[in-house]
This record gives sequence, structure tokens and C-alpha cells, in this order.
Amino acid sequence: MKEGHVRSLIPNDKDKQDVVIRALHGARMIGIRGTNHLKLYVEKDGMVTVGLTGEGRGTQNIESEIRRAHRSVGHDFPRKKESIKQFQRRMQKQKEQKQDNE
Repeated sequence: MKEGHVRSLIPNDKDKQDVVIRALHGARMIGIRGTNHLKLYVEKDGMVTVGLTGEGRGTQNIESEIRRAHRSVGHDFPRKKESIKQFQRRMQKQKEQKQDNE
């Protein structure tokens, strides 16, 4: 899935688009749009179904569901307002900490 595909799947909600676009830097995904939901198939994990209706915590819930699926396969993606460079540094730091604990 690419950025343009995300924009066509979620046409009118910039916040939800942003979450899914950031998630593209993690594990590979396939997205299928339903009436009021989006099914994301995360490579090696399975399916994450997220609702596209509602306001409030909806966007944060989508991000937590996708992040949980990515972490289950050993991936992560940038946080909101985190640059790719900062993300890469954070991943390197986590990797070093994990090696130190072993």
C-alpha cells in the first residue's frame, strides 16, 4: 500500500490518513475499505479492523490498534510529529537497549 492508496481509502479525514501513512514506515500492509470501517492486513500478523466513523478518541484508537499489530511482528512506526530521522534513532536506541539486556 502506498500513500496515494491511503488517501483514496480515507478521503475526508486528514488525522486518520496521517496515522495510516505513518504506519506505512513499519510493516507492509494491504487496506480494504468497507462502509464504515477499514480492514488493514499487516504482513505476518493478520487483520486489524478500524472504524472510520466517530470523532474524539477514534484516531488514537486506530493508531494504538495498528501500532499493536506492528509490534507483534517486531516493527513500529513514527509517532505523531516525529521525523523519520528521529524515528530511526529511537529504533536504534531500542535495539541497543535490547542487546544490553541480553
